[in-house]
Amino acid sequence: MAYLGHSQLIPYQKCDGALPKCSNCERSTGRFSDCEYSGQGRSEMEHLERQIAELESRIRERETSTATERKSVSVFLHDPYLRTSIATQVQSVWAPQRAPSVCRSAEVPLQLRQSLLSAFIPYANELGFFLDLTEICNTIMTTPSQGTGASLVNPALIHVMFLLGSHLSTTPQVTVLEPRFLSIAQESVSHILSFTASTMSGTSGASSHPHWIVLEAIQSHVLLAQYYFLTGRKVEGKYSVTIAIALVLGTRMHRIRSKEVISRQDQTQMTLGRENRTSGVFLSGSEALQTQLQEEKEVTQCINAFWTVLALNSRWAAVEGYGSSFPYWKPAMRIDTPWPWMNLTPAIRNSFTIQRFLASHQDNAHSTLALYAKACILLEQVFELANRYKRNQSSPDPHPTLSTPDFLSVLNNLMKLITRFISQLPSISSIQDSPLSNSISAQASNSGSKKRELLVIHTLARVAIIQLYTLFENTSFSSDERARTNELKVEAANESAKMIGLVDGRGVTFIDSIMAILWPTIAHVLITEFCRLREMGGRPDPRLADYHKSFDLIVQAMSGLASSSPLMSEQLKKVQGLS
Repeated sequence: MAYLGHSQLIPYQKCDGALPKCSNCERSTGRFSDCEYSGQGRSEMEHLERQIAELESRIRERETSTATERKSVSVFLHDPYLRTSIATQVQSVWAPQRAPSVCRSAEVPLQLRQSLLSAFIPYANELGFFLDLTEICNTIMTTPSQGTGASLVNPALIHVMFLLGSHLSTTPQVTVLEPRFLSIAQESVSHILSFTASTMSGTSGASSHPHWIVLEAIQSHVLLAQYYFLTGRKVEGKYSVTIAIALVLGTRMHRIRSKEVISRQDQTQMTLGRENRTSGVFLSGSEALQTQLQEEKEVTQCINAFWTVLALNSRWAAVEGYGSSFPYWKPAMRIDTPWPWMNLTPAIRNSFTIQRFLASHQDNAHSTLALYAKACILLEQVFELANRYKRNQSSPDPHPTLSTPDFLSVLNNLMKLITRFISQLPSISSIQDSPLSNSISAQASNSGSKKRELLVIHTLARVAIIQLYTLFENTSFSSDERARTNELKVEAANESAKMIGLVDGRGVTFIDSIMAILWPTIAHVLITEFCRLREMGGRPDPRLADYHKSFDLIVQAMSGLASSSPLMSEQLKKVQGLS
């Protein structure tokens, strides 16, 4: 059967069974992905579907358990803002469902919309917003008297933005609405691909095309995943990430500008399954230029969407220890998509993007998103190496998949790669304070946001090398090597903690939730070394005060964010228990 995975994305086509690709797929101009036949093992899409089903089951179990606990208590306090139970709202995005009746942004009072977006915009880039923020926010703020422009944006995306705005707001009258926005967002996102042009009144232009709906669906799941991780709901967070991965793979965003692609159509159309809207139509010079710019913008958004999803998956798969939903190291999952914000000409084609990076090939990918994705990939590679080592140690197999020489070679290569990556990162202090601006893009790219993004990138890279040092310590037979490695590990942890002081955390309500997991790792290294030095006796070591100060920086940063992040609050208690 020649199919992309689900009927909401592309129509069913009869398959003639030819191998390796049926005739319909062979003649296709890029609309279909490669054929997946039964009897040839589980395909990647089938694997993702199974993951989604398992996560849905776990979510239902958790909600059923929560409901049972609530019934067992003698007094039940009803939340007037929570409209329906979560269990009925978390449904597969692939299931054919009737689009729910949900409120449009125009039904939210204008002043409330302004407050919600004002809380969301300063953190949009850090939350992984890859669409045109200015265009979408201006559309949302269009009042009913000015037309129905607000319906041009998928309601589900609006609801998730409002949800995050209500959570990040510091105004009690706004934050009290969070449960209601959560209920609406969960319901609408679970049916996001069921929204068609007919369900969004007044739609015209780009919003009626499937590629735009798919991009908005990916964006909605990315933002919802960020909300779930922020609030400590990791299972739901992984669920949203897995769906986002299915969408980017289903539309072959991992093969944008691939050298393997041969087609008469533009790569944008090939990637997203778009029809050639201008075929046979004469365009004037200005119209042709506008069309070209629009297509370039769409390609850029697709590239950014892909790397945003991959980075989100890689960092959480690493720290949580579950198998990656996006094993890019497998041949079938090879990444050809160029790094984000590269200077691309129409003729440029790309291949083996991540493999070339891991093989230390030089590139010009220095954008914040590119550095972020690289840091997440390095972290995942380190944890993957550690997991393979643990499996080999616990396996009785006399011929392990990772021999000692191979293990040391991979470890040393990763060590060199991460060390060089860190040395080439821009410093946080290099970011100049930006003046206040009314521009939406300027608010989203403010200096505070840039510094926080760099702090996260630096921390990801240093935790990766700390984990490598730990792995080397555990496998080294030389006491001198272990001592030197421990010294380097503590130095990396201390350096990472001190960077917190370069970022102004006053009034900040969000930093990437992965920091709630990374900071305790750094704190543990510091407090362990602190205790080791103190137990040695003799004269007080001058490093004790320095390590204690760095530890306090971590506690202060986590304490400042604990009120807006249940995950940070939970992890803070563990860190405080170390001291």
